[in-house]
Amino acid sequence: MKIQQLEYVIAIAHAGSITAAAKNLFQAQPNISIALKELEAEIGMQIFWRTPNGMVLTPEGESFLIRAKDIVESMRSLEADYTNRGDEGVVLKVAAVRSAYVSVAIGTWVNELDRDEKISIHFWETNTNKVIEDVSSGKADVGIIRMPESQKHMYEEQFNNRKLSGREMCGFYMMPLMSAEHPLADRESVTLDDLKKYPEIVHADDEINLFDRTYIRSGYENSDADRRIFVRDNGSKVMLLNTIKDSYMWVSPSPRENYSPQFNMIVKNCSEVNIRTIDMAVCKKNSENGRVVKSFIDFITEFAESMTE
Repeated sequence: MKIQQLEYVIAIAHAGSITAAAKNLFQAQPNISIALKELEAEIGMQIFWRTPNGMVLTPEGESFLIRAKDIVESMRSLEADYTNRGDEGVVLKVAAVRSAYVSVAIGTWVNELDRDEKISIHFWETNTNKVIEDVSSGKADVGIIRMPESQKHMYEEQFNNRKLSGREMCGFYMMPLMSAEHPLADRESVTLDDLKKYPEIVHADDEINLFDRTYIRSGYENSDADRRIFVRDNGSKVMLLNTIKDSYMWVSPSPRENYSPQFNMIVKNCSEVNIRTIDMAVCKKNSENGRVVKSFIDFITEFAESMTE
């Protein structure tokens, strides 16, 4: 039995299929299929039922999965205690919600690192639930998540169950971002009714249906589907805002120089936004005091706080 086989089992259980697990792990599908068959043969037990709708854990497989997660987490804990030391330099994997200031913060942090050190940093953007899953599984060392302040206790309970540590970075109200040539650009502030007249650029992920009522205003929904453009890539969203001059997008606070002059973007106040949003840094409890993880979380927390002062 190998640790890699256990990681494959965890990935398949999470993804629901070998194909999806292979994609998430950047592995060839046949390799995972063979590894699973060899593991089931070795332990004399079927871990998954193969169904038309995907891979489903058998009762024995559910028990096996719990123990596999414990073993993998223990191994990751051991690695965390004895990596990022000496000649290893700075090694960090960060999963974050889509937010311009996070990218700027990571770049600023890298600029302050000793250039004589080895640097290996992996950074990807996704949604809050996926960030938590990535940190919990060990795919990411640190996660940056976003939630309405009213839901903070629910996430903290999830952290305890997953043996994660969460640290609040900043609190803010979402703001509309638009081109400096937008028809509303000259307004000091805008209303929700003002914005409904124009196309909205929206994050195209599985959290989007919750966005309006969760992060903007209780009971608010921009239901005019004909005026929404769903996009996954951050760079594409900025390009669309520049091209569709009357479009807008909800964003968190960010350095103003991040939008202007190179992107010709401006942010507007909208006093009707009444749901306070918070960003948190998340990591495993057994790694929160590691040299690199602690340094990064301390830095990005200070950076985030400066955005909302």
